[in-house]
Amino acid sequence: MAKESSDKTPKELSRKHLARVEKENRQKKFLLYGIIAVIVVIVGLIVYGVLKNTVLKDVQPVAKVGDTTITVKEFQDRVRYDRFQQIQTFETYASSYFASLFQDQLLNIQDGLDSYVNFGSTTLDQMIGEDALVQKAKSMGITVTDAEVESEIQSNLQYFPSGTPTATAATPTITYYPTSTLSGLQKTLTALTSTATPTEVATATPVVTQAPTTSGTVEGTASFVTDTPAATATDTLEPTATLDLTPSVTPSITPTATEYTSAGYQNLYSTVIANITTNASFSEQELRDYVRTVLFERKIYNQLGANIAPEQDMVWARHILVADQATANQIETDLKNGGDWNTLAAQYSTDSSNSANGGDLGWFTKGTMLQPFEDAAWALKVGQISDPVQTTDGWHIIEVLGHEKRQLTADQITTAQSAAFQKFIDDAKTELGVKKYDVWASVVPTDPTIPAEYRISSGTATP
Repeated sequence: MAKESSDKTPKELSRKHLARVEKENRQKKFLLYGIIAVIVVIVGLIVYGVLKNTVLKDVQPVAKVGDTTITVKEFQDRVRYDRFQQIQTFETYASSYFASLFQDQLLNIQDGLDSYVNFGSTTLDQMIGEDALVQKAKSMGITVTDAEVESEIQSNLQYFPSGTPTATAATPTITYYPTSTLSGLQKTLTALTSTATPTEVATATPVVTQAPTTSGTVEGTASFVTDTPAATATDTLEPTATLDLTPSVTPSITPTATEYTSAGYQNLYSTVIANITTNASFSEQELRDYVRTVLFERKIYNQLGANIAPEQDMVWARHILVADQATANQIETDLKNGGDWNTLAAQYSTDSSNSANGGDLGWFTKGTMLQPFEDAAWALKVGQISDPVQTTDGWHIIEVLGHEKRQLTADQITTAQSAAFQKFIDDAKTELGVKKYDVWASVVPTDPTIPAEYRISSGTATP
């Protein structure tokens, strides 16, 4: 028995054996840690990939204006909203009885939507301008309250809880005086210039109206139009897109008038929000923020407009526009050698709007021409011809026909207001600093799209 007990006693492990066991255990631990680390990295990459395409992607910046950032989500939501507006306008006219009369305009809208990257670029530039304007307006102490936003929405849905308001926008009355008559020099310079003369006197009091806005139609709902200031054709400012909720269904039976109650307004408002959210992924808060921006724009526009002087320093000039400097130099030489201005304008000028009229541009104020052109025109004396002047349009030879302080017409006041508004935005962007990130072009939405049944082929447009 003693021998059996002795055989079962475990042998003492040697140091060498113990070292080997410890080494194996360490290797097993390292292997386990390595496997865990690899799993963690793989899971992390998967999670990051998912987040990058969802949450993180939404908060990526597409542009920065001063200290504020325009995110991917904000940009995509606005692009979809603007596309939605255009599509509603398209469908309204395409489904109308007079659709055939609007084929060219409809095709322009369709081509613009199909060129989705250009569409997105325009929208982003618009958002940048709006952001800069709002920041600058706030720094000037201008505010827009929640109550003002609500009132704007109510009025555009034709709900007036305090009664239908009376228009309060003042129409400026301009007293016109006879302008100066042509001097002997001016008569000589314009002897062969047709039609336009600088001595016309207006007899009627003009009405200065708000520039029109773009709008779309939401089927079967009500109307919401924001009358934001729009630039003229010579400005770079893009008009702010607007939401139009005008009823598009014409009843066959004249309905009995029903009182428009608060409950009716709330029901209509809810329908509008549901429609925009479903079709354009534009939330209620985004709509209210958009309306707030419109009100900031309106306040700035009105404030700038009130500062437009009815009499301003103006220049009357004509020009010959060509594509290259060599041609401009040749025209300058011909004029110095006694060449006839009108003949050269008709022969060379690429400005088809006035080449047959000696390139006559009429009277214009500062801020209405491209800067190099304006600087040159204001530096010239009456009868003096400029050296070739380069702008983005080409090369100009300019001759000043008149320079005096004159009264602005209603159209000139509107143009001056739009120019001042655009300059305000440009100055705000310069002051704040703007940075656009390349990612914007890769995240431009292509939806919503024009329904297949409404699309037109280019061959159906009026030639």
